[in-house]
Amino acid sequence: MKKGFTLAELLGVIIILGALMLIIIPLVSTAIKNADEDLYNSQIESIKLALEIWASDNQKPNDGEYITLSLSQLKEAGLVELDIRNPITKELFPNDMILKITNNNGIVEYTVNENGSNTKDYDSITSIKVNGDVLEYVEVGSITYDDLGITAKDSNNNSITDFTTTTTPTLDLSKKGVYLITYKTIDNVAYRTIVVRDTTGPEITFNNNLEMTYEESKSYDFKSDITVTDNSNEEVSVTVENNIKPLAGNYTVKYTAKDSSGNETIKLRKVTIKE
Repeated sequence: MKKGFTLAELLGVIIILGALMLIIIPLVSTAIKNADEDLYNSQIESIKLALEIWASDNQKPNDGEYITLSLSQLKEAGLVELDIRNPITKELFPNDMILKITNNNGIVEYTVNENGSNTKDYDSITSIKVNGDVLEYVEVGSITYDDLGITAKDSNNNSITDFTTTTTPTLDLSKKGVYLITYKTIDNVAYRTIVVRDTTGPEITFNNNLEMTYEESKSYDFKSDITVTDNSNEEVSVTVENNIKPLAGNYTVKYTAKDSSGNETIKLRKVTIKE
């Protein structure tokens, strides 16, 4: 004859099972959380790898510069999955999340800023393609900058012209700096980086060559009758070297002007020493 569990035995089993559950559930929960975090980090690394591939195929910033992209632009380039998700929240990564490619002293870094609000299915939103390069250079002092804009299409492949363009900070071609153009449709965003830089050397102007005695040359300020200008409107350093000797003849004064960007201009001037 088989005997069943007594009430005491059943209570003992329930207590043991309860204790085991108290131990196992947190362990399982922690394991799932750690797995999600590992997968999240893996997804972020995959986005960084996509950025690296994009830079290799398109553009890398020069030293001290950076390029800004949106996740949509990587999707448009076919470098990340259209439904790439955050494993922790189970939500799609925002299409408007900001991605940066930065060059620091020759070391290129790739960063992902998950902040964003557009988590719509990419197949159902506006497709945006930036016309021209997403990193463009403009010489400081230029009169105008011609923005090539974007090509935008809806989910039915119809062209869209209803979008806004903003530049942060306000584009000022008279000053060196980095500016971000944001193109925004009703449901998507793309970025273009504008670098206003100075690659032009200063201009040195003097009216004529000089004629003087040697004694006059010793006290003459050779910078006093020259004009130095630069397209950056920033301070320019000028150095003067000469090979004048206490003998009558023709000599050379060397003017070197260097602007804050390191652009250098050298100009020579004849000096005649009279007897």
